[in-house]
Amino acid sequence: MRGRLVTLAAVPLILLVTVTPLVAKKKPQNEESSWNIRITPDSKAAGEGEKVINDTLILQQGFLRSKVSTDEHAFGTGPYTLKGKEITAQIKSNYEGKIDWSCLWTGDTIAGRMVWTRRDGTVLTYTFSGARAPVEKAKKR
Repeated sequence: MRGRLVTLAAVPLILLVTVTPLVAKKKPQNEESSWNIRITPDSKAAGEGEKVINDTLILQQGFLRSKVSTDEHAFGTGPYTLKGKEITAQIKSNYEGKIDWSCLWTGDTIAGRMVWTRRDGTVLTYTFSGARAPVEKAKKR
């Protein structure tokens, strides 16, 4: 009889230990990450010779950076503002003008608009969308 009571008492404990991790809520993801995006020019920008490009958008510690804009056009990074799920930023270049970014992120996807105002006043508009980039695991030595 005593063995049966111990077994009955152990069952709820075992259930609690095994079910709790399954029921626990996942930590909410924030916007900070690297995002693999596809940037598409509108018809006016395409008429100016702009092409569809694949890029990496990086949101880190309150700053936004585009690898292509940084590497090819010297835009660097700039602070972004987050209101709910909406992200906005303006990044300036001494050589190329400014780029205004606005987008919405939801979990593992991001989409928005990029407006590039060149130094000569030409305005080029693009749309973009993409997904959170996979996190690279550190290599063992």
